[in-house]
Amino acid sequence: MDRKERRQLIQELVTQQRINTQHDLLAMLAEHGIDATQATISRDIHALNIVKVSDQHGHTYYSILHTHADEYQRLFDGISHNVEKVTNVQFINVIQTTLNSNYATVLAGLFDNAQLPEVVGTLAGNDTLLTISKNNEDAQAINRLIKEHMTED
Repeated sequence: MDRKERRQLIQELVTQQRINTQHDLLAMLAEHGIDATQATISRDIHALNIVKVSDQHGHTYYSILHTHADEYQRLFDGISHNVEKVTNVQFINVIQTTLNSNYATVLAGLFDNAQLPEVVGTLAGNDTLLTISKNNEDAQAINRLIKEHMTED
């Protein structure tokens, strides 16, 4: 089995069941006829964006970390469903969400998680969010992005 097939199997195993340690993962791979070293599995885990997470009881297990593409889609969906208006003021965008929705803080988190290079920070209140950029051009790019994903009434 080549690296691509091994990594695909690792991804399937991590998605389908809770795996607590690399030793457990090695044992599961061995059950599928794959002989690999701990160092190889460690590299595979890193390459596949697999991280250790904790459940509500403090037990840790491996899980696939969301990609930036996932974060972008969540941001675009949030803009589409909740942004009412956006105004560009030099290097800042003032984004108004649904009135009294408390969604501005959620949207700020989505901007932060997306790690867009044009946004250096966010500041949110109840239904208003500020995105702060390094310069006017970056702020204008964010303004266009928001307008592209806003739902038209």
